[in-house]
Amino acid sequence: MMTRQERDTDSTARGAGFAIALSAVASIAAVALDSPAQGSDPLAILQSMVALREPHQLVHIVAMACIGGLMVGFTVLSQRLGLRRVPVLAGLIAYGAGSMLMLIATTIDGFISTDTAALFATKSPEAVRVGYWMIQAMAGVALSDIARVAWVCQSVAAVAWSLAMLRDAGLARKAGLIGLVSGALPGVAVVAAGAHMTATVVVGILLVQAIWNLTAATYLLCGATLPQAREAWASA
Repeated sequence: MMTRQERDTDSTARGAGFAIALSAVASIAAVALDSPAQGSDPLAILQSMVALREPHQLVHIVAMACIGGLMVGFTVLSQRLGLRRVPVLAGLIAYGAGSMLMLIATTIDGFISTDTAALFATKSPEAVRVGYWMIQAMAGVALSDIARVAWVCQSVAAVAWSLAMLRDAGLARKAGLIGLVSGALPGVAVVAAGAHMTATVVVGILLVQAIWNLTAATYLLCGATLPQAREAWASA
């Protein structure tokens, strides 16, 4: 018969697994539903951003919630793998850094850029051009650089956790093998693409990250029912 501690740890693991899975799917859906601004000149683009302001911000609120959900889930994963293990602790620190950077990027793209567009859209033609250049600098330089560093941090975290899993047996080792490949690919893609981050590269990174996220979620959901995993979690 399971003890109360075992039931609590299983419940925590399942909750974390659901949080990761739901956040992974919802974040991809949010990106797919986001509508880019349209226009042939700076004023038209700024006006389009203002018109799309509320749905654009709502999408980014969902994205922020997903970042939080993933952080909670991967914190529980780290506890389950054992925070005394150096790769696990390193992974949690790297993922925390990546999550913070991604929150900054989401704030810039979802709120600062649209608020800047609203501020300059009704001003003089010269001011409109200044506002457009500011948004271009934020979206084309700052946002891109922050997102790239965040993806590398998340990639380092996935690889670190996967290396820890490879030292275990059964389900953990299988998850580690998948994670080692799917975790490393986003970092490799960022380095290979450099400053030329096309939409195809970004979508590819998100899809590969989803593979790792769902693998981790499966490990937490299924591992909660395995006695050996439960013992490792309880003693971590």
